[in-house]
Amino acid sequence: MEMRELKDAIAAHHKSAQMLAQEVKSARDGQRALDSRIDRLETLAGRSDLGGYRPGGESLEDREAKQAFGAYLRNPYSQKVKAELEAKAVSGATDAGGGYAIPEVISTDIRARLRDVSVMRQICRVETASTSDFKILVDVAGSSSGWAGEGDTRSATNTPQLHEVAPTFGTNYALITASEEIVNDAMFDIQSWLVRRTVEELALTEGEAFLIGNGTKKPTGLLTAPIVSAGDFDSPARPEGSFKYLPTGFADSFGGDQTASPPGNPGDVLVQAVYDLRAPYRQNARWLMNSATAGVIRKFKDAEGRYLWSESMLAGQPPLLLGYPVAIDEAMPDIGTNTHPVAFGDFERAYTIVDLQGLRITLDDNISVPGQLRWYIRRRVGGQVTDTHALRFIKCAAS
Repeated sequence: MEMRELKDAIAAHHKSAQMLAQEVKSARDGQRALDSRIDRLETLAGRSDLGGYRPGGESLEDREAKQAFGAYLRNPYSQKVKAELEAKAVSGATDAGGGYAIPEVISTDIRARLRDVSVMRQICRVETASTSDFKILVDVAGSSSGWAGEGDTRSATNTPQLHEVAPTFGTNYALITASEEIVNDAMFDIQSWLVRRTVEELALTEGEAFLIGNGTKKPTGLLTAPIVSAGDFDSPARPEGSFKYLPTGFADSFGGDQTASPPGNPGDVLVQAVYDLRAPYRQNARWLMNSATAGVIRKFKDAEGRYLWSESMLAGQPPLLLGYPVAIDEAMPDIGTNTHPVAFGDFERAYTIVDLQGLRITLDDNISVPGQLRWYIRRRVGGQVTDTHALRFIKCAAS
């Protein structure tokens, strides 16, 4: 009897041990599942080892910076709100002109939107600098090259002739006004509205300066450079810093009456512009003109009656003229006497835009209209011609 009881006790103990082991295993599995779920939740909450990354690319720091900026827009007189904005901005200290640095996440959004609406920013080289003492090195002579057999003497290459191009800078600003009622309306997305209005105003002024700016407290525009008739290899040489133009053959238009005898063709000068440009520049070449000029050129045909212009079959892609994309910028001149309504070439090599880091915002205390707020938003922008071999202009001229 005692032996049987002992066996039963041992069996019960063994069964209890098995049950305990199973419970431990289940607990461990549950703990691993819980740990995995916690890891996922921490990632979504922005507290993972990924530096606070959030789905959609916005970090916890960026979100807080946006909140601080939005609070400042709604309550710009609060010292507490101002302090929080300074703390969240990358460079929070006020500059000599006062104001606060706009958080980098919002500055990036503004720059991206500017590129979307600015034709010159889309087709030209864009650099970011920390100081207006920014220089661009340009090789005006290039290096020589050649062939040699094994053991032959190699002639020394020419020394590249480098010169510095200094963009001219100015402060591009926007004055944005809103009523206090709108600002205090919790349903009104004031931050998105301010970004949109800022982009609209800055794009308008800088787009014009990139083409016709005189270089005084603003960028030096593309069309400000001299445009002459001499070619790249003509003697005497074309003055340094000058573009070449090709005449339409008519003083104030493209002319070329296709019904005359002998028939003319207004598109011939376009073909000439393409092949007058050196081949390396044609690889990334495009046309630039305004809408009025495009409406005229859109009707040009070749000798077989085929249009030189073709619309892209893909949504969002530019039309093609003689196989090269067309960019439309309303700041380009109209067709008229001695104007240059069309440019063709590699704009990325021809012109450089330079943005100085940071945008700043100041509340304008001088506004005299009751019940209104006005913000002064500004940044430093520069621009300069860098390679005059990269473009050809078409000029409305007899020769």
